[in-house]
Amino acid sequence: MKECIAEMPSYTYAVKSQRLLRSRGFPCEVVRTERGCGYRLIISRSCSEALRVLKLYDIPYRTEAEAEDHDKL
Repeated sequence: MKECIAEMPSYTYAVKSQRLLRSRGFPCEVVRTERGCGYRLIISRSCSEALRVLKLYDIPYRTEAEAEDHDKL
């Protein structure tokens, strides 16, 4: 099963995203990041569809690749 990670700007957005995606059948869980005070949403099905839902509802997030690029700056 493919997993993807969406970094969230706050716990509130992480939980809001989790509820939204779970209500649409996307298994996901909220975990705290190792660094800083951020949160991640680990999505366990069809990443592109799940991220499309987050965009549709204007929920801010960064993919793991975007977060890594940002950390390199």
